[in-house]
Amino acid sequence: MKKLKLLVYGAAVIVFLICLYVFLLGNEVFKGNFSNDGFSWYFLAKGIFCSVTLYLLYLVLEKLAK
Repeated sequence: MKKLKLLVYGAAVIVFLICLYVFLLGNEVFKGNFSNDGFSWYFLAKGIFCSVTLYLLYLVLEKLAK
């Protein structure tokens, strides 16, 4: 169960970081500008939702396994 915990936490962090990168790339932050693009806000929200869902799903499954 310990290996699964590290795998799920790692996957949650990777999903969040990928979506955060797409958010910053879509809003042209790396170019020095900030354009408020709705599609990149969608990816940020999706990354937060998916990473939190992975974390909570692991906690629920851990409680059910006991």
